[in-house]
Amino acid sequence: MRTLVASVVMLGLVVEPRAVAAQWGVSAEIGAAWFSGTSRDSSGATVGPYRPTTFGVRLDRDLGAVRVALDVLYAAPALAGENGDVAFVQDGVLSLWEIVPEIGLRLGRFGAGVEARVEAGPAVDLWEFNGERRHRVGARADLALDWPLARSLSGALRLTGAWSGSMVDPEDVPAGVERVSTRRVGVGLGLRYRL
Repeated sequence: MRTLVASVVMLGLVVEPRAVAAQWGVSAEIGAAWFSGTSRDSSGATVGPYRPTTFGVRLDRDLGAVRVALDVLYAAPALAGENGDVAFVQDGVLSLWEIVPEIGLRLGRFGAGVEARVEAGPAVDLWEFNGERRHRVGARADLALDWPLARSLSGALRLTGAWSGSMVDPEDVPAGVERVSTRRVGVGLGLRYRL
């Protein structure tokens, strides 16, 4: 893994020599997320996090075509039991803090400074469930689009996919119910300020 990261950083430095003048950026983002269930019974009913608004903050550094970042996401999803078109939703029992160190590569530049990037990294999920804390490790990948708004300000659209082990512990589910991995897709809109 270290070899891959070092190779990507070196590639960014070789492809774009201006990377010596690397720039820091800080971003704030608001979005929406959709989760798959984290447990499922034989009838197909699922229980899991349900459609939260997400809030994100990230600190990044541009190194030419490569961008490294530390992203922190917060969400307070409801807990929902779903079976077909019916959902029973309970608010106020879940919260999620996600910390993701990411590395991104520029896919292309077009128009008046618009950039497309692909970003990925390991995700550490810190869940709180009815006052109990759970930690899960997984992975996250983003497809991001940045466009200039003003001299040091740009807009950002981010599509996200994340995966980790089930957020529920084995003792949380009754017999006959299986734990499944927690998967999330999301979309976010934000502002990035170049320092």
